[in-house]
Amino acid sequence: MLDRTLASVDALLATTPGVMWCVKAASGEYLAANLAFAERAGVAEPAQVVGRTAGELFPADLAVRYEEQDRSVLASGQVLSNELELITRPDGGIGWYVTSKSRWVGPAGEVLGILSISVDLKTPADAAAPHGRLALAVDVARRRFAEPLSVHDLAEAAAMSEAALARAAKRWLGLTPKQLIMRFRLEEAVRLLSTTTVPVADVAGECGYYDQSSFTRHFRRVVGVPPAAYRAAHRAGGREGTGRR
Repeated sequence: MLDRTLASVDALLATTPGVMWCVKAASGEYLAANLAFAERAGVAEPAQVVGRTAGELFPADLAVRYEEQDRSVLASGQVLSNELELITRPDGGIGWYVTSKSRWVGPAGEVLGILSISVDLKTPADAAAPHGRLALAVDVARRRFAEPLSVHDLAEAAAMSEAALARAAKRWLGLTPKQLIMRFRLEEAVRLLSTTTVPVADVAGECGYYDQSSFTRHFRRVVGVPPAAYRAAHRAGGREGTGRR
């Protein structure tokens, strides 16, 4: 059972647009979720999430990744903060979330489980347009993502300090400058994997990664499945890569 504090938080976030929220027991069963999370898990209502595990709700590769995240947070006590994640929406479009996870601790300090919240970054990168300098940084990231691009390069293009650029990007886009570069790289990777037969090693190079192994690690971390699995699932029209939690 959720304590009163968590139940109140759950009630508050249950209808908040663009937010997925869940509470998971240390043993892996979901204890609470909102409607957005239930829909991402492929069920009709939160009650159908409660008592089930990630392995029962998500494709195997994704469930393994989510459980790896949970074990790390439970063991270390360190918060997983603003992790950039890509999902494929039910209509086939690309969606971006930032996810945070932390331990749920009881009154006596005992570890009870995991709290997780994801915010849908519905704001497109072009939302930076009203902020002229940030728009310049976004344009550089969009055009030069395949290069060994750094946050310093973006700040220089925008005539801003790195700290000022970071504040503006977070305010207007919900992303850090580094995440912005990652976003453009991974969007291009998803496009190539979904619409071409370009070998994965070549996709890595065209998207700014030094080698295939680093690309595969990063792609799996953000998308939840390896590039080859994403390509196979997309072509098969399956659900692999369609959820994220």
